This record gives sequence, structure tokens and C-alpha cells, in this order.
Amino acid sequence: MNYYIETFGCQMNYADSEKINMILLRSWLKKVNSFEQAQIVILNTCSVRKKWEDKVYSIVNSIKKYNTKKNTNILVGITGCMARKTGINQKFYTQIRKRNASKNIEFLEDKNSLFNSDDKIFGKTDKVDFVFRIEELGYITKILSILLNSDIWNDEKYNDYLKIKQLSENKAFANVVIQTGCDNFCSYCIVPFTRWREKSRDKDEIISEIKEVVKLGACEITLLWQNVNSYGKELKAKLWDEEEMKWALTPALSQRERENVPFRELLEEIDKIEWIDRIRFTSSNPHDMTADILEAHFELDKTCNYLHFALQSGDDGVLKNMNRKHTYTDFKKQVEYLRGKDPYFWISTDIIVGFPGETEAQFQNTVKAMKELEFDFAYIARYSERSGTTASKLLKDNVASSEKARRWHILNNILKETFQKRANLMIWKTEEVIISWISKNSNFYWRTRNFKEITMPIKNWVNIWDIVKVKINKVNGRIIEGEII
Repeated sequence: MNYYIETFGCQMNYADSEKINMILLRSWLKKVNSFEQAQIVILNTCSVRKKWEDKVYSIVNSIKKYNTKKNTNILVGITGCMARKTGINQKFYTQIRKRNASKNIEFLEDKNSLFNSDDKIFGKTDKVDFVFRIEELGYITKILSILLNSDIWNDEKYNDYLKIKQLSENKAFANVVIQTGCDNFCSYCIVPFTRWREKSRDKDEIISEIKEVVKLGACEITLLWQNVNSYGKELKAKLWDEEEMKWALTPALSQRERENVPFRELLEEIDKIEWIDRIRFTSSNPHDMTADILEAHFELDKTCNYLHFALQSGDDGVLKNMNRKHTYTDFKKQVEYLRGKDPYFWISTDIIVGFPGETEAQFQNTVKAMKELEFDFAYIARYSERSGTTASKLLKDNVASSEKARRWHILNNILKETFQKRANLMIWKTEEVIISWISKNSNFYWRTRNFKEITMPIKNWVNIWDIVKVKINKVNGRIIEGEII
């Protein structure tokens, strides 16, 4: 039986899709590249932007129209941030349940409680056959067994979300999830209501998984979750300051203190694993960033000179309304520290424009921040109200769509300038690149250690997944061109 997965949103969602792949392939199902080839379609969703939710429902409608036209019966399932409660469409069982649709996260008690259609998605469309929270991925084979009236095999030792490994389709690169959940409760974000509270994965399991993927050829490891800095906080509760949401340590950390910070400790252990060339991690949160994490980029052999962490706004008042725990000054100091150590240090961030109540003066503070910090890249989003978040309940979405668009274009134009300026610094430098794939214009393609995307002419003596030295010789818009030497 064939299945097709379409993934929306962040890198964590793509890692979750790799987990789904692992479960279904172990159950002897076959992955295909389009929904037309599949009997099962799974949409791994994101709720950060409304247009992505609209896109999901559009795809659902397209599949059901295809079913009618071709007289097929493709099953459609939704997971990811849009899902609140795991369950199946009422039409697959006879018991009638009349309850309010789940607005917040709800856990299943056992397999019998799969027989519900309480998730709000079922109230919006009757064209979805099943919904499952990604943390309850272990139930997916049971769900499919019910819907298909067939026994889909499952190795239940992989039912714990944090124990389910990813199946990377590119052997040189491996995503490794180290946490689940989020405790930050930023007012615009739905993640704490869909993923629940933070839970860190056992360090030995993480190390074991990394050693396995390295044996299979992985040389670049990316550690993933919403807030990797806080990894292990429940294991070292005495060091974690719940009120301040950060590690209660002095800025100048002693070696003894560093050994007590779980994420730094994890990075050091991974750094010792042979054959790894690069260690990356995302996403980091400015408010609990400590000197030891910043210094890890320079003190460890395999960590890369790249960091993604979200500013969101350059105005402290807007940050407070967002329930962010950092100020612009806090963020700026960290950027200056990293760039002071390495002028080529690549920094990307997230920005929201048009947050409720954002004035023109507050927006201009973000404009100033974009110019001062010269981001190498930024994911700039226009605020979109997400049902269930604190902002949707307490703050009126009072910035006009046209004004959000205007502000977005202003920041995007600044980003084009800073990208060009920062990329030009790389010209004539020689960088190591892991060859990942051949691009549409028949060039080799992938990234430097500081995350710059490079395209280069093919050399017949170079293979995919080789690590080569590349001389950068041109910046063409957002494309950096180089030549293998």
C-alpha cells in the first residue's frame, strides 16, 4: 500500500515527517511522490500562518475531487500543529459522540479512545478521514488498521515519540530531535497548545542515534526543537530559574558550571564522535542563551559558525506584548559577541510585522534593528491571528493588511541589501562544502559551514556527499557562485 506525505512549516515538521516515514516503512508501506499514486495521504501541518492552513484544506478538497473523478478512495489524514486530538472520522464507527470540539491539546487514554471525532478539524470539513497529534504517532498503524479493515503491522517499541527515529533521505545529513513541547507561551504562538510542555530526550538515546546515522554516512548533524538551549532543564531543575526562564549561571562560566549545563554537555559529547564534520542546532531562544552556548561555536571542533534565533521585533514594547523574555539590547549583545569573534558568522532570525498594536514608531525600531544587525537571512511574516493563542484572546488585530504588506516589503528590501553586503564578504574566500545534490541548472549545490548556499559547476571527479574546497567568486542576487579547487 502506498502513502504520500506533504510537509508544511519549519525544520522540526520535516523531522517529524521523517519519523512518520520510519513508522510506515517499518510497517511495509511504500512511500510515493504524489497523492495520485497513493492510497493514504498525510498532511503534516503548520499553524504559524493562516495561508498554510488554507492551503491544507485546499489540498484536502483537491484529493476528494480526484477521488470522485477517478472513482478512487484515497484516505486523508492531518497531523502537526493543526491537530489537537487524535481520532477518526465519525463515518468509520457507529457510536455517536456529542462533545465540544477540542480546542487545546488532549491526550488519548488508550486505543479505544481513537473512536472520536472531537478535533476541530472534523468540524471544519467532512473530507478528512483521520487526525493525529504527532506526539501520538505510535497510534498511526492502529488508525490505518481500523480505516482499511486490515492489520497494519507495528513494532510497538517505537511508539514513544522521542524514541522514534527519523529516516533521512539524504545520507550525509541527519536531523535529530532532542525535545518535544515548549514552555515559552509567546502570545502569538500555538505550539505550547499543540505540543504541550517541554520534555527532553534521554542523552544516551540521542548519542546512540547519532552514532547509528554516522555509521550510515551522515557527516552533518542538526539537533532540533523549538528551544534547544533549554534541553535537559527538567533533569537539572536546581540550575533552571523558572521565573526568568533561563539558566541561573554567571556569564563567565567555570568548567565545573559548564559541565552542569545539559545542552553544552550534549554538544561536547557529540563533538567527540568520529566522522562527524558539522554540528548544527536550531532553534535557539535569546532569553535563555548563555555564554557557554555562544562559546561552543568557537570552542568545539565541529560546531558551525551559524545560529538561527528569533528577534521577532526590534521594539521592547512589542516584545513585551508578544510575551518574549528578551529585549532588543539583549539580542544585539549576542549578535555583536558572535560577529566580534567571527565577522563571517552567519545569523538568521524571525520577524513578525503588524503585531496587534504595533505603531509606526515601533515598526521603525525594527527597521533600525534590521539595519544595525545586518542579518544574513530573516523569515519575515505578517502577523496572522491564530485561534487559541493568548494574542487572539487579548489583543485586537488592528493593523490593516495593506499596512502589514507595506512593512513586510520595507524589511524584505533591507534584507536584500544586507544579504548582498554580507555575501560579498565571502568573495575570494575558500570554504568547505558538502556536495548535497545537483541543482535545476545542472550545478553542484549546498552550504558552507556558515550556512551560505553555494552553487558550482560539476567536476567529474567529485561525487555527491563529498566534502570539497570551493573558492567563492561571485554573488548573483541571492545566489552565491563558486568553483571547486
